[in-house]
Amino acid sequence: MTASPLVMLMSSNGAGMGHLTRLLAYAVRLPPPVRRYVLAMSQAVPVVSQYGYRYEYLPSAGAVGMANSSWQPLFQERLEEIVGRVGPDLVVFDGTHPYAGMDVVRAAHPGTRWVWSRRGMWKPGRSADQLAKASWFDEVIEPGDLAAPYDEGAAASALAYRVGPVTLADPGDLLPREEARARLGLPAQGRIGLISLGAGNINDTSGDVGAAAAALRHTGCGVAVTQVDIAREAVGGDVHAVRAYPLAPCYSAFDVVFAAAGYNSFHELLRLGIPTAFVPNRDTALDDQDARSRYAADQGWAVRLDHVSVDAASAAIWTLLEHGSDMAAAAVGADPGNGAAEAAGRLVAVMGA
Repeated sequence: MTASPLVMLMSSNGAGMGHLTRLLAYAVRLPPPVRRYVLAMSQAVPVVSQYGYRYEYLPSAGAVGMANSSWQPLFQERLEEIVGRVGPDLVVFDGTHPYAGMDVVRAAHPGTRWVWSRRGMWKPGRSADQLAKASWFDEVIEPGDLAAPYDEGAAASALAYRVGPVTLADPGDLLPREEARARLGLPAQGRIGLISLGAGNINDTSGDVGAAAAALRHTGCGVAVTQVDIAREAVGGDVHAVRAYPLAPCYSAFDVVFAAAGYNSFHELLRLGIPTAFVPNRDTALDDQDARSRYAADQGWAVRLDHVSVDAASAAIWTLLEHGSDMAAAAVGADPGNGAAEAAGRLVAVMGA
């Protein structure tokens, strides 16, 4: 009896969710006979268990506090052992910097096909040297970006099999407001805004998180945050910590959202029609969140804030409360559809299954 084909989905990075979420978007759309195995450098990898997939964690250099020069041989050795033990027919790597040693492991397992899932919107002038690593792979798939017209990075003109923007959630997954609030443990009544801007001091209005929280309070909105530690620090205990994965189906719980313009949050919020103020994170190594958020604002889909002050955030909230539904509807109307299913189909084709 021949075993059904096996795809190993491999994510880069340490604590973030972006690469892992994109791989799950592919995984859930693979046809049933295909087996899935997740190898993640994300410390959040246990969320994979809710999908019924086998997984293991491969710590990044940063997670174990090692210099890259010391970590790289260990990574190569570990990856070689995993590929030999798991025996995938296809390895899908999602990241912008394929790690040294992946080419060696591939050469040692010639029967395994390899795909690079490489999103665009790279900051101009950065990482062009990484594009040569496409030769390590049988295929490069580029998840599309709604802000692609503003993409001036090196990957924009590189060869790739391009699909529509990829998200784990589809519009049909959005829960009714009452159900979403109940699932998140939020009050059933009243306006609530979500702050998803990473770490910060909620009691310091000179910072993004604190300014956004103060603005929500000033405009009569409840405050929810995605960082549990921030909620613990809140004065008065009126801040709700939001803990759910995936969170996107519960976005209907919120009247407005303050979010960074990373690939997943950007496309989920626009695709699901949520009134949003994007605050680009300019400290990313490669992801051009500034261009992405500028494009959304220029299309009238969202508000963009260069810096979050109480006054600027308050103005954004009033704009979104008054016009946000129309702005969100315009974004939904421009959505070309989820590219995850097409990407999954391409993976099957590359695998030859």
